[in-house]
Parts: sequence; structure tokens; C-alpha cells
Amino acid sequence: MDTEVVKRYIERNLKRVRGIRPLAADLRTSSEKLRKEFRRAEGIPLSEFITNIKIEQAKKLLKETGKYCFEICFEVGFPREDGGARTFKRVTGMTMQEYRSAVRSKGGQKR
Repeated sequence: MDTEVVKRYIERNLKRVRGIRPLAADLRTSSEKLRKEFRRAEGIPLSEFITNIKIEQAKKLLKETGKYCFEICFEVGFPREDGGARTFKRVTGMTMQEYRSAVRSKGGQKR
């Protein structure tokens, strides 16, 4: 399986990507094969790649929009706001609101 195809699919369907099993089904492969081939080719677990893409998209939305944090969590594909917020804090070291405040104070971004 071409991992570039997998990455493009994830990026284009981020909101729908809720786990590796459903992703594998969409790509017509087994979840185990998808996990193994992705890690071998990319050097990171597929779940970590998906989380990183969601966090980067959430950062972009926090910086560029005035959407509520819960809206952003759903927009980037976290099934629950609290899970998305916890994941964001674990990865970035700050809450979504802290991140928004920090990036806006640096550059006077849109509200």
C-alpha cells in the first residue's frame, strides 16, 4: 500500500477518520496491514500521524478563526470535545484557549 495515498486520504477526510479500523475499511485493507506498512514506511505509528494532523489543523483553526474550541474539536475529527481538548494539551503542552491566546498575542491575529 502506498503511504502517500493513505496520508492524502487522511488529510482530505480528517473529520471522518475516527480510528484505524474504519480507515482500513475505507481503504479496503486490514487494519493490521495498514498499521505495519505505515510504520515501516513512515517511521511513526499511524495513530500518531493521525493525531498530529488533527492537532496541526486545530492549531490553524485556533489561530485563524474565532470558532469555539468544541467546534474545532469536531471539525478536525475528534469524536468528543473533552478527548480532543485532552489530546491537544498532551501534544502541545497547553490548552486550546492558551494556544489561541499565545498565537494571537504574538501577531494580532483575526478574532
